[in-house]
Amino acid sequence: MKTLLLTLLLGLACAHRSTVDVSELSGEWKTFYMISTNIEKITSNGPFRAFLRRVEFDSEPDIVYFNFFVQNKGKCIHNLNIGRKVGENNYRTSFSGKNEVQFVDASDDYFVVYIINKDRSGNVNRIMGMFGKGNEANEEDFENFLDLAREKDIPLHNIVNFINFDTCPKSF
Repeated sequence: MKTLLLTLLLGLACAHRSTVDVSELSGEWKTFYMISTNIEKITSNGPFRAFLRRVEFDSEPDIVYFNFFVQNKGKCIHNLNIGRKVGENNYRTSFSGKNEVQFVDASDDYFVVYIINKDRSGNVNRIMGMFGKGNEANEEDFENFLDLAREKDIPLHNIVNFINFDTCPKSF
């Protein structure tokens, strides 16, 4: 009976997870939160202190375009990064090293990516980003993001709220 109850509870806990259909994600987005095994990657002047503006999927050549600003020394620098599909919801990009980007969760209002970054020094960093529409994440989506970070063993004390620090232009 205890096993049945535990199975039911685990099923309910995971039921809020959605399957990701990346073709539905093309459009305008904002960076809400980032979390990383190396917090220096996502804090001031870090290469992944990125303020997303747009994601565009092109199914013919199986690529994704990421349009974003990186804030460095108080200046917003526009970047266009292209990812090539290497598997289901997985893309490979080159930005501050080599990256495997996996879209791990999504809804109409937000999506989460998990990034394995091998930087130019050969260090491997695990980074997760939550992106959304509007001006803030709802509590359920944020809790889901934290659960996903726990699953990837990324220290929760390394989370950075990007919502209040986005001073970059709203468009290009």
